[in-house]
Amino acid sequence: MALRVKIWLTGKGAHGFLGEGRYRLLRAIARQGSLRQAAKELGVSYRKAWGDIRSMQEQLGFELVSRQRGGSRGGTSCLTERAKKLLEAFAEIKTELERTAKLQYEQKMKPLMNDETRRSNFRHARQLSSKH
Repeated sequence: MALRVKIWLTGKGAHGFLGEGRYRLLRAIARQGSLRQAAKELGVSYRKAWGDIRSMQEQLGFELVSRQRGGSRGGTSCLTERAKKLLEAFAEIKTELERTAKLQYEQKMKPLMNDETRRSNFRHARQLSSKH
């Protein structure tokens, strides 16, 4: 049994605009040097990927991706310096929240789990895994 934490940034109207999925998209752009290749790597359409980038840029008020069109090898995309800093900050916050959540779970919830609860959860998990 473990405690899981999900984080995302919200903007106007409380809609999330930067969470794990879009974080992975930005990381893939950094790795691939191409929005199209990043979308392909993640199994999403180019249109969705570009829409996600535009949505984040509108919410944040600054460019995340610098694009260069065309050429014989196609265009390129790279993250702006602010986007790189945003990713770094997001990763640091996520890591710290996960560490804190684990510590709080270990201190406050785990002691409440008696041996029978642990055995029961283990049996249930084994049953689920044997079905797959």
